[in-house]
Parts: sequence; C-alpha cells; structure tokens
Amino acid sequence: MGSIKSSLAIAALLLLVGCQTAPQVAPPPAVAAAPLFTPEPGLSDQQRLSKAIALLSEGSAGQAEAELQAYLRHKHNSKVAKTLLKQINTPVGEYYPSDFVAITLSNGESLSTIAKQYLGDALQFYALAQYNNIANPGRTTIGQVIHVPLTDKAQAFIAFKLDKGMDTSSTEQDHQAGSEFQEQVEEVEISEESSLTDIETLRLLLGEGQYQQAIAAYEQTSPTFQLNGGDIQDLITAYSQSAADSSDNNPELASSYYQRTGNLIASTGDNLRALEMFNRSLQLDSDNETSKRRYSSLKLELTDAYHRDASLAFRRQELEKAIALWQQLLTIDPDHIHATNYLIQAQRLQDKLQRLE
Repeated sequence: MGSIKSSLAIAALLLLVGCQTAPQVAPPPAVAAAPLFTPEPGLSDQQRLSKAIALLSEGSAGQAEAELQAYLRHKHNSKVAKTLLKQINTPVGEYYPSDFVAITLSNGESLSTIAKQYLGDALQFYALAQYNNIANPGRTTIGQVIHVPLTDKAQAFIAFKLDKGMDTSSTEQDHQAGSEFQEQVEEVEISEESSLTDIETLRLLLGEGQYQQAIAAYEQTSPTFQLNGGDIQDLITAYSQSAADSSDNNPELASSYYQRTGNLIASTGDNLRALEMFNRSLQLDSDNETSKRRYSSLKLELTDAYHRDASLAFRRQELEKAIALWQQLLTIDPDHIHATNYLIQAQRLQDKLQRLE
C-alpha cells in the first residue's frame, strides 16, 4: 500500500513538473484574408470598360481587374481588356525591356500621351506607371522625369526626333514630332485589335472626368479629328474646369485653357459665351495674343449684330426688344456711343407711350 502511494506521489510530481516546464505552443498567426474585389453590378459593357480604365489611372489594379474579367465574360475577344489585364498581371521587368530613355514632362503631357507617342498605345499608361514606380498614374507634374522603356516603337520615335534635330530629353516637341512621325509610317503598328481608337480613348477619359488626360489626348489628335456635339460639350467642360483648377497656381496655363474653351464654344455658334471665355483668358494673361485677337473680332461682330437688330426693332416700334438688345450691347461695350444714344431715345419714347396709355 505504501509503495502504491509512493508511486502515485512520484507520478503526480512528474505530471506537475511536466505541466510547469512544457513549452507553450503559440496559436497559429491569423492569416489576413485577401481583399475581395467584385465587379460593380448594373454597368453596361462600355461603362465597365470605362470604369476599369479609370481605376487603373488611379492605381486601383485589384478592382480594375475584377471589372475587366467581368467585361471579358461578355466580350470574349476584347483585345483591349486582355491587353490591360496583361499589364496588371505581368511583372514589369518582363513587360518592358530594362533599357530606357529619361524624358522630362512638359505642359499638357501625361503618362497616356507618352505611352501613345513612344509605345504606340495610350492605354499602356498603367504599365509605364509601374515601370516608373508611380502609384497613381493619373497624377504627374510638369518637370517630372519619366523613364520610357526602349521598345522598338520608342527607339523609332526617338530616332525620328534626333533626325529632325528635336530635343529628345523632354516631351516639349512630342506633339509636332508625333504628327510628322505618323505621316511617314505606312502601317500603324498598334491596330484597333489591341488599342482603342483616338475617339474611343477620348470619350472614355471624358466620361470618367479624367480631364487632364482627356485634354492631353485631344491635343494629340489630328486637326481633321471629327467631334460630335456631345464630345464638344464634354471637352468644353474639361477645359473650363481645368482652367478654374489652375487659375491660382498657373494663370498662364489657365488662360490657355479658357482660350481653348472659347474656341470650342465659338464652334457651336454661342459667340456671347465664347466672348466671356476669351475675356477670362485675358484677365489671367493679358499677353495671350490669340485671346486678344478672338476677343476683338467677336466683340465687333456681336456689337454690330446687336445694334443692327436693335435699330430694326426700334423702327418697327418694338421698343422692349430694341431696349433689351441695346442694353445687352452695352454690357459688351459700355462705350458704344450709338447704342447709348439710341437707348436713351427708345426709353424716352417708351415712357411717353406709357403715359399716354
């Protein structure tokens, strides 16, 4: 009996010692769940592709990939979507060669315009951003240095600029060089199968409010580029908003944006509103020669038309119409002596007729 008790005591002691000295096993670390991206419901195919491009311009590749996969379920053969997905999923070291040329961004240039000029496809802006470790492809600044991979297309474009004696260290002459370069290329290397057309790219950027990139894309187009009424109105919004955004920090740039806004508005026939844009342009930069010229010619055209129509209305005894037209004229040109004199006569005659009634 004593031996049994002794054995139990030893076993209890060993068990106690074992419990005190056994290493504590830490619970396995919690594994963070990978972010789940799901495509936005209710979008049309065009809206979904547009959204994916806008997301990539913000650097949001995860959600963009989800939208592109959803798009491909409807558009199985879309080379655009497949090209964008390849940019997302291919290591940038495999996507582009390691050799590059360094260029400095000038006014109005962006990653999309560089991608179009040097790489042949504006939609390669995302891969180009990854190549340069830029988290937000839609945000670049004047003077920023961009490394452009030396693809065959890029080498051909740079060689063309060198042959023309152009500066290859900046984008300042790229618009001119790009137009001339395309004229001598017999076959465009990047076809519609792998790239959006210029108008499709422009409309996508405008639709998503990517105004700076839309302006840059538009200014790279040919002078014969055809726009419909909706495109023009969207561009007017893009230029006027960009002008307002830059008026404090860069008044000369804002002036040029208001000038372009005025040009677009004038093309719709709304000369009075166009005149206002040219006036805003001159308030920001009084040396803007184009705005000076357009403002003077439109001012003369409008005042002549108002005075002619007002005089005709006055002769017909349409006094209210005549007065309104001369008043409108004087808001444009307060020193118009003929309008001032005729307005006084019309108002006096109107007063007399009212007293007679």
